[in-house]
Amino acid sequence: MRKRIVYLFLVLGFLMPMASNVQGREVTYTATKQKDAVVYITKTGEKYHKEGCQYLKKSQIKTTKKEAVKNGYGACKL
Repeated sequence: MRKRIVYLFLVLGFLMPMASNVQGREVTYTATKQKDAVVYITKTGEKYHKEGCQYLKKSQIKTTKKEAVKNGYGACKL
């Protein structure tokens, strides 16, 4: 019985770091994908918007979220 418990801890000890590493890669990929997400800015506004936002009716300039933030734009609240 004691050998089984030790074996179980050894197996879990090897599997847990692998599982957390996979999750870490997913989070990194998702964060990178969000930074490169397409957003829109307007000629006169100070916010970036998602496609279909009501504030994009008069003008919309396509860019990435990363570039918009780099240029001082904040997120639209909608």
